[in-house]
Amino acid sequence: MAIQWNPEKMATGFADVDAQHQEWIRRYNQFDEAIQKQHGLETVRSTLDFFINYADTHFALEEACMAEHHCSSAAANRAAHQVMRDVLVGYKKYLDKKDVSMSDVAILRLDMENWLTKHILEIDIKLKDCH
Repeated sequence: MAIQWNPEKMATGFADVDAQHQEWIRRYNQFDEAIQKQHGLETVRSTLDFFINYADTHFALEEACMAEHHCSSAAANRAAHQVMRDVLVGYKKYLDKKDVSMSDVAILRLDMENWLTKHILEIDIKLKDCH
């Protein structure tokens, strides 16, 4: 299911962070569409590689922003980021070692959707309070 960017609920007040969240969502939506249209595992693998690489870029920015503004949710944010890094790397290892069906990939899609929306709406949004 596609994720819709909702600035009223999702905007952190930090333009760079919000732009990167929108990119995460845009890429997730492409991933979701590729799975629905059964574009194949190569598309899934390339998207997963993007998520892994983008996580490093985005998480570093967000963590630095929270540290700089002394956000109370900084530690929870770092911990949640590490969990997602581990999940993404785990899926990559799984995809690289095994014949994977599109139904297996649907689990990754659901995990990504749940994590992205929950993380933005419950943790990242706390950046608003840190200005």
